[in-house]
Amino acid sequence: MLELKKKAIIISLGLVAFLLLGTMACVKQSTKKSGKDLLTSKAKTKNSAPSVADKSPIAKTQDGKIAKTDTLPLRDSTLADSAIIKANMAIADSLAADSLSNPDDLQNVVKYTAEDSTIMDVVLKQVHLYGNAEVNYGTINLKANYIRLNWVTNEVLAHGTYDSTSQKTIGEPIFQDGPETYNTKEIRYNFKSKKAIIRGIVTQQGDGNVRGDRVKKDTEGNFYIQKSIYTTCNLTHPHYYINAPKIKMVNKKQVISGPFNLVIADVPLPIVIPFGFFPFPKKKEAGTSGIIFPTYGQEPNGRGFYLRDGGYYFAISEYINASVTGQIYSTGSWGLGVATTYSKRYQYSGNFSLRYNRNKSSDEVLNQLGVGGTSDFNLVWSHAPKPRGNSTFSANVNIASNNYNSLQETNTAKYTANVASSSVQYNRTMGQYLRAAASLRVNQNFGQRVANTNVKVGGKTNISSDFSFGVNQIAPFALNGGRSRWYDSFRLGMDFSGNYTLTNSITLIDTSYTRLGFRVDNKIRKATDSTGATIPLTLPFNIANLPEFAKDAQFTGTYSIPISLPNFKIFRFINLTPSMSLSGQIYTKQYQYTFKGGNTVHIDTLNKIGNQYSYNFGAGINTRFYGTFFVRGKRLEAIRHTVIPTISYTYTPDFTGDNYGFYQTVQINELGETKKLSRFNGIGSGVSNGRATSVISFSLNNSFEMKLKSKSDTAAAQFTKVSLLDNLSLGGSYNLLADSLNLSNITVNANARVGRNLNLNFNANLDPYAYIADPVYRTNTTGIRVNQYAISKGQGLANLQNLGFTLGTSFSPKKSDKTKPAATTTGLPDANVTEEQREFIRRNADMYVDFNVPWNLSINYNFGLTKPGLSNATLIQAINATGDLSLSTNFKISVTTGFDFTAFKPTITTLTLYRDLHCWDMSFSWTPFAGSASRVSNYNFILKVKSSILQDLKLTRRRSFQDRAAY
Repeated sequence: MLELKKKAIIISLGLVAFLLLGTMACVKQSTKKSGKDLLTSKAKTKNSAPSVADKSPIAKTQDGKIAKTDTLPLRDSTLADSAIIKANMAIADSLAADSLSNPDDLQNVVKYTAEDSTIMDVVLKQVHLYGNAEVNYGTINLKANYIRLNWVTNEVLAHGTYDSTSQKTIGEPIFQDGPETYNTKEIRYNFKSKKAIIRGIVTQQGDGNVRGDRVKKDTEGNFYIQKSIYTTCNLTHPHYYINAPKIKMVNKKQVISGPFNLVIADVPLPIVIPFGFFPFPKKKEAGTSGIIFPTYGQEPNGRGFYLRDGGYYFAISEYINASVTGQIYSTGSWGLGVATTYSKRYQYSGNFSLRYNRNKSSDEVLNQLGVGGTSDFNLVWSHAPKPRGNSTFSANVNIASNNYNSLQETNTAKYTANVASSSVQYNRTMGQYLRAAASLRVNQNFGQRVANTNVKVGGKTNISSDFSFGVNQIAPFALNGGRSRWYDSFRLGMDFSGNYTLTNSITLIDTSYTRLGFRVDNKIRKATDSTGATIPLTLPFNIANLPEFAKDAQFTGTYSIPISLPNFKIFRFINLTPSMSLSGQIYTKQYQYTFKGGNTVHIDTLNKIGNQYSYNFGAGINTRFYGTFFVRGKRLEAIRHTVIPTISYTYTPDFTGDNYGFYQTVQINELGETKKLSRFNGIGSGVSNGRATSVISFSLNNSFEMKLKSKSDTAAAQFTKVSLLDNLSLGGSYNLLADSLNLSNITVNANARVGRNLNLNFNANLDPYAYIADPVYRTNTTGIRVNQYAISKGQGLANLQNLGFTLGTSFSPKKSDKTKPAATTTGLPDANVTEEQREFIRRNADMYVDFNVPWNLSINYNFGLTKPGLSNATLIQAINATGDLSLSTNFKISVTTGFDFTAFKPTITTLTLYRDLHCWDMSFSWTPFAGSASRVSNYNFILKVKSSILQDLKLTRRRSFQDRAAY
């Protein structure tokens, strides 16, 4: 019996040993087969085999450390762990000797972690991750509350879990592939094929986001989505969306949709579009090339029905883009335009546009007369480089034809603008002392409108080219370090500038016998009105008239040597400043005068370079004294009056002598009477500038301020100073060598800041001489200025020539202590704005609304009076107000208005409403008072999506002031 028991024990132990060895062999064999699918050939052992822990108390964290869990261990877990460790070692040893890579191997290591627990199913070759699970594979990151890994099929499955406490699903999968992020409800992804099956996707693409019920992703990154919507609203329940049964989202490029309709506020619109194409703008590109849809409408009494601003947009590169647009009207008018924007970070940015319009009047009578059409153009170029080194270049060009603003622009500010200026400038400094600059300027005045044709005529255009070169002032006696000697402050420099001006406003020289005392026999441009004043002649600015403009054009060079002499103190309180200057002009034309007998003089124009210079010297003294009035009031302690008197003297020699060659002595009649005429400035300018002058100039500046006690005893300063009158000054000059009218006009200026918000500016010009009626020209209402003081003729102390008075104030709420982010684009948080967008906003500030300012109000009162001589006074008096009010966080109203007391009617009044509708913008602009008979009330209403991708998804209603015009 004992032997039988021993035999049974031996047989049992043998059977157990056989089963144990068989189990280990099976584990080793299965691990060899699965290891190559989960690991790469280069890093086979790092985080490769999952830990065997069926509800194990340990789990790997993302940094490789061991984290405890709240789950309980299963039996024999130690045996299983030791078996897996041995299996991993065997795999590493066997694969380390293999130098060949299997094509089925993954290209990256799969790393995973979970907060709750990590469970490996050896039989099914799966790993189950619970609680904030995360899987990383190359650029792919997957987060979810539950993730299942299968290292045989190389697939991952993730979904959220139901939380009984909150009674909702938590930890739904977030799949990230590089920069792209996808929020899903459930996802199954294959690491090798890169295919995926997704349920409930939400992904941001460009300015919009795509949502769908069931999604299939192919190997090329394309998504095929069923029951999908596309919207630029980022709310969970969007305000609007495009509803499509099926769409295809091409990898990082565009969304292509089948039939779709628009749903607004959960109300589907009945209009169905057969297909849709929505490109995604690239981050490093100016956008995506595509069609620009035109706006449509009607100008009832003007050019008729129109299609406007339609064309094509070219996204050339990340540095430059371009658009070509056009417009067409039912009456035959048309227009073309090209615009481009360019930028290079840290170097420069700018924009360029050129537009041309051919307008045809709807009035057939005007067309038959040949005055019904106009050709208009507009050129705009703005270039803003970043300052670099010692040179700067900038351009701000705005050139337009006379009628472009009035016929093409719909913006009120641009329509009313009657002037335009352009400039291109280049500056460079060379070392410490040298500097140079060059510029090209164009100044335009668009003229006046003709009533019957509604076209502006008489526009003036001036084109000038300037350059300059200079040497900064240096102290030659203090170059090696001065010793504070009196002559160390002696400084001198040099400036030279040149100018060439071409203009279509030709000045006709007054060659009347009454003014000159002789007649001119040759043909020169000359004209005078009934008062004897010079009449300007304006010609159309075109190529045909360029020779005529060139006759008046002349290059003029100006040079000067500024000299600063040492200052001296007299009696410790008076400053004495001597002065000396030398300046001159260089001309390319000269005039030569020849007496022809009788009282006739012939004038020849010589193309000969000439030089005219002058120098002067003088001195000035000034001092400063104070007067204090002690009040000793409750808060007002004293009022201080500061007076700064200044007297200067300047002497200029006589340069009309023949030895200088600046003027020519010409006989003007048979009696031998002569006159000195300028060789460079012509007979229209006289010779007064060349005569000797001895001028005494004077000025008196005053300022008033009060001293107040501080309201609080704990204030840092016991007293505070408040300005009552910043400046009250008067000044003039007296020419000792003038034969008459020695005293100049007296100018009075004042400015003050009353309180914290009230600004006051005042100026006046007083003529001390009397005026009498013109005995020759009865129509000359101004009269003649005589060499007698006004007070001697009973005309008062002086004749008031002009007076100006401006009073302005502004109100706004006090700033909050909390720092608010600066508003940039409407409804767009500051954190989401790129540097390129910020630069665009700075250049187009009028396109954006700042909702962070609750309200502000600015009021200005302007008063002007002009009364030259004996003529009647011309009065200008108006009050203007500009303000805006934020009715709510996203609702603002803006008003610009005024009242003209002279005309007794309102000035141009504009009322604008802005409403930020989260993903939509609404604006309404109304001009109830146009301020001109040629304009009428107009309004403009726009409701549009903010996103640039869906910028054509908008509702526009406009009534333009052009609707009742001839165009």
